[in-house]
Amino acid sequence: MENKKTLYIVVAILILAVIGMGLFLVLNNRGAQEEVETGSPTDTSPTTADDGSSNKEEMVDCGISDNPSCFINRMNACLPVTVRMVGSDGSTNIKLTILGIEDNKCHFQREINGVKDLDCLFPKGTLNTNTLDQMFGNERGLQSVVDAACTSGW
Repeated sequence: MENKKTLYIVVAILILAVIGMGLFLVLNNRGAQEEVETGSPTDTSPTTADDGSSNKEEMVDCGISDNPSCFINRMNACLPVTVRMVGSDGSTNIKLTILGIEDNKCHFQREINGVKDLDCLFPKGTLNTNTLDQMFGNERGLQSVVDAACTSGW
């Protein structure tokens, strides 16, 4: 009888842990943009105007990126930013650009070898690292979000 009680308690704790971890992952992923809007200090990229004041509407060029934090921080807040990358083949040039908010949506563009192949307007809160990963063909279960937001074949 005592072993059954202990087993039930252990199973209940495991179920609660799994549910808690699942909620944490879902809320953490969805809340990335909301955290920036509520004042969390995630944007460390240079955004000061000539007079020293902060200008978040100014386009920031993150250069050629091996460390994506410059781009990701601004992307999460849908602030204007651009970054260039080289594909894994060593010869594909990729340029990602966030133009900012248009019609209450985040305007994203991607160029591959100088040709614009995606132009997207993502609803607030849907452009994040998982969505970005999905746009590069890595399955994240977000293809319907990408399809609804993007046009291709320029």
